[in-house]
Amino acid sequence: MPVMKGYEYIAKWFRAAEVDTIFLVPTNLFASLIELHSLDPGIKLVLAHSEKAAAYMADGYAQASGKPGIVITQAGPGGPNVMAGLAEPFQSHTPVISMTGQTNTDSMRGNDYQEIATDFRQTVKFDAEILSATRLPDLLNTAFREATTGAPGPVHLGFGPRVEGGEIDVPEPADVPCTRYPPHRPSADKADVAEAVRMIKAAQRPVIIAGGGAITSGAWGEITELAERLQTPVATSLSGKGIIAGDHPLAIGPVGAYSRRAGNEIVKDADLVLFVGAHGGGQLTDSRKLPRPGAAVVHIDINPAQIGKNVPVSLGLIGDARTVVAQMNDAAGEGGEHSEWTAAVARRMREWWEQQAEDYDSDASPIEPARLARDLSASLPEDALMASDTGYAAGWAGAYLTLPAGRNFLRCEGSLGWALPAAVGAKCGAPERPVVAWTGDGGFWYHIGELETAIRCDIPVVAVVLNNNGLKFDTHVLDFLFGKKGKQAYALSEFSDVDFAKIATSMGALGWRVEQPDEIGPTIREALAAGRTAVVDVAVSDSVAPVRMFERHATG
Repeated sequence: MPVMKGYEYIAKWFRAAEVDTIFLVPTNLFASLIELHSLDPGIKLVLAHSEKAAAYMADGYAQASGKPGIVITQAGPGGPNVMAGLAEPFQSHTPVISMTGQTNTDSMRGNDYQEIATDFRQTVKFDAEILSATRLPDLLNTAFREATTGAPGPVHLGFGPRVEGGEIDVPEPADVPCTRYPPHRPSADKADVAEAVRMIKAAQRPVIIAGGGAITSGAWGEITELAERLQTPVATSLSGKGIIAGDHPLAIGPVGAYSRRAGNEIVKDADLVLFVGAHGGGQLTDSRKLPRPGAAVVHIDINPAQIGKNVPVSLGLIGDARTVVAQMNDAAGEGGEHSEWTAAVARRMREWWEQQAEDYDSDASPIEPARLARDLSASLPEDALMASDTGYAAGWAGAYLTLPAGRNFLRCEGSLGWALPAAVGAKCGAPERPVVAWTGDGGFWYHIGELETAIRCDIPVVAVVLNNNGLKFDTHVLDFLFGKKGKQAYALSEFSDVDFAKIATSMGALGWRVEQPDEIGPTIREALAAGRTAVVDVAVSDSVAPVRMFERHATG
């Protein structure tokens, strides 16, 4: 066996693992990256403007591609920055592999330049230091295995300063495991599956609630089939949006804190809820108000620790979401009759859409966000991929974007500013698909510099910016909670009016400013057809988004 340098082994390992894109902020593993480029000149190395944005890019890449995202940064201040970026994939259960440098062990805790102790264990599934080249084979494989198996998540490896230059006497890496996720699809106990089907058939008002785990598993076909077999309406978390076509007769849409109000009412009336790949956390359950007390709960999750963690369950099924739902379809046969219930659900959803017509069909200027979502939905190709920010952007997207079934909606779990860099990463992971970032001006400001990254690296994404000149979520908090005093404190939430289209064109992207509703569709289609990085800056109204905290305040 030829003796290899550490940097040679790392480069060959990346190649064996079919890594095609790496997001980075210098400086770490330069020798390995140069060697990798010599082995594979087609490798895409995306230099970002911040470690946090690079982590978001890796997150978007992983969600779009089904492969772990790789982010490489330096230690020191770079460590805390990338760790903050890993909080997002930690919450969304996305496999991101973060690699940082480490301070020279001979002078550790000796006030070395940029020496900062960073405890990655707060935001990763697995954390390890590689201090010798001899540990590369087992720890690189462990990182991929930990990132992709069970409930996926980010991992971190810290590389000591002597690793790349060290020598390793092992075979060249080949057949790297766990390079895609989920790598394993465990099935549930057959008796439990049969009991779950029996319970749904026996219920009078059952509802399926699918979460991000169902999307990760690729279970949209299986869940739609189960809903149709058992005539059971389907709600989702925001992360589960896309598990069923938005215009399907059994689709309720997102429920919980960012939701359609009618969906929450339907779930409250349900006498059985089937959670599929959904934690049942505070946002999905509207701060533990859903489902109603006494309702039967069946919970499917690949992680046994999640079953019953947040919502008491009647029956838990441990396994991969797509596999277990397929088992349920096999067990269901041609049964399932809930016609009275599904008719009532359809009526409530129809009434809800009728109530939204004033905003959804509005010709007003500034533009109603609901109207923007309507026309954007109609203008997107079937294979388009949306990356949505959190905050008000998430509220509008969840309630009003109508999308086909599939992995087409990537949702920020809580880190405002995620959408643009995540869209850049998603485009790298799915270069054949149109990718749109959906964000407010507050979110867009966070990482606006990554427009330059997209342009420089030829990663054409379209950013749709809901521009209302401020953090309107916070403006409305001031209004609702503090009244007149809150209105006098708008400096806490308001920005100046900026034309992002002009900023985009000055950076070399395309840019449009949209101020009239009839401009939305043509502009979106033109931006997508251009095949270049583009910004569509939409002047939207100050309307309150469909967020439950404001509904509760308004109704007392």
